[in-house]
Amino acid sequence: MKKLVYGLLLLIIGSHWNSWAATSLPVLQEQMIDSAVLGEKRNMVIYLPASYQNSQDRYPVLYLTDGDIQGPHTAGTIDYLSKFEQMPPMIVVGIVNPPETRARDLTLTPSEKQNPNQLENADRFLAFVEKEVIPFVKQNYRTLDYQMLSGTSHGGQFAINALVKRPGLFNDVIAISPSLYWNNQQLLALAEQALKSEQLQGRLYVSIANEEPTMTEPYQRFVDLLARYPSNNLAVASETFSNETHNTTVLQGQYAGLKYLFSEWPIPEGEPKTLADLQAKFDSRSKLLKTDIMIPQDKANGYAGWLQYLNRQDDALALLKWSRANYPQSLNAHTALIKAYLHFKMPEDAEAALKDALKTLSELSPEQKAQLEALFA
Repeated sequence: MKKLVYGLLLLIIGSHWNSWAATSLPVLQEQMIDSAVLGEKRNMVIYLPASYQNSQDRYPVLYLTDGDIQGPHTAGTIDYLSKFEQMPPMIVVGIVNPPETRARDLTLTPSEKQNPNQLENADRFLAFVEKEVIPFVKQNYRTLDYQMLSGTSHGGQFAINALVKRPGLFNDVIAISPSLYWNNQQLLALAEQALKSEQLQGRLYVSIANEEPTMTEPYQRFVDLLARYPSNNLAVASETFSNETHNTTVLQGQYAGLKYLFSEWPIPEGEPKTLADLQAKFDSRSKLLKTDIMIPQDKANGYAGWLQYLNRQDDALALLKWSRANYPQSLNAHTALIKAYLHFKMPEDAEAALKDALKTLSELSPEQKAQLEALFA
């Protein structure tokens, strides 16, 4: 009996299991930029969310170094997590760093060799990302004003350098096994200076694996610096994956980083949600992504069905009235409210809801009208 009831509740709220049946997958596109900043052509692999082609929605963007290698699994992780509402769907922009230019692209120029009048190495590549890649993506794709940066190894060094040099350019940064030993740990001194002056902002997730001291010692120094100079403008999380190596940690690190950064995104499972609960959650999501996100109609109706099953009349009707008011052209929204009134033995309210549906719904077919009227049979 308990299994039956639990199955009914899953069905009522729209059931996560429907996600398994989804046939749409992220769409891969290859793009190329003839860069004036770098003086060369650079390739990108761009993954569009499964829902991109059939909607007019705008999406947050994750920019990723080593995009040809890290792009496929990162896009797959985001696709999986978003289908189960653990995070929003995202556009993944994988910037390709080929072996012949990778170290030049992603690592810092030694302090004694820096030309103050000309950007070099990671700083020049960061200028390329900021001035050419991001504007290209914004011009050619439907994006929100919310962007992340993720990198591994030298890419992790690049990501932390971006956080230090261009605070606020990215809302979130993920740095997996960053090569902080580079140039005698040069980036640590730059990070400490930025932390002392409270320049850094946003959210940062860093991780390390079971690696040699060359990697782990400067990483621990960096984590200690983050703890020594806490800031209300920078949220930080760090994690060690002792069962992973430098070459295998990126899968788990990327997953854990995304889960941390969107830890407030999921709707808690196990109990029904009222209108106030859902509004608070979607207000939180809206604030995070800096855009208005409304409760989906199927979500409102699904939780209302659960509340109706529990005979929580006021809560169920509040959700259904909200759904009808915000989705006035939805036959399902009107139908669900009429059914709820009948369930709670409120025939006069059900009749009034029917009149409202017949008056409000445009292009209502004879079959749909008969379907509404048949609810009273």
